Amino acid sequence: IVLVQREAYVWYQKGSLVLYGLSDFIGEDKLNLALHNFLMQYRYANATDNQDAPYPDTRQFVAALRAQTPPEYQYYITDAFENIVLYDNKALTATYVQTPDKKYKVTLTVQAKKLKSDGSGSETPMPLADYIDIGVFSGKKDHEKALYLKKEKITQEKQTFEIVVDQLPTRAGIDPINKLIDRIPDDNTIDVTKP
Repeated sequence: IVLVQREAYVWYQKGSLVLYGLSDFIGEDKLNLALHNFLMQYRYANATDNQDAPYPDTRQFVAALRAQTPPEYQYYITDAFENIVLYDNKALTATYVQTPDKKYKVTLTVQAKKLKSDGSGSETPMPLADYIDIGVFSGKKDHEKALYLKKEKITQEKQTFEIVVDQLPTRAGIDPINKLIDRIPDDNTIDVTKP
């Protein structure tokens, strides 16, 4: 996004998703503060008589976002604004067993891959050390309720999570709300079944 010139599809499709994702990572208040600080710093850049006064561009905008982003999430700004990064997240299996205290233990196995594209379509695998939502839901897909939704640090291509929830789970997955750029987002979740 930082070096885009006339590719409107990037501004309107990737840009909104990236800012929504960043808001999810750092919180709406910090994102609003970053936007406020950026606007206040550069609000009179074009009103000066100094012809050498710098006009802000995306580099200054990204710097304002970085200033409000904790160190553990800085990778997201690099991936989202400075590179072309794609994910291939997939829920592989999801089963549940009822516990003696009438709760449900969900065993969820997911796969995560992260790829960097060079703009001409050539992709290179990237190491994973990303915080990605893991979720368990109850109810029908149109009216479901999140029983568990938490960012987990994903460091391996395949990981298994055991999650205890209070209600009967129906669906579970990785990045279930599709906050990351994934070519096949429909396989991020899977029905939870009894083994």
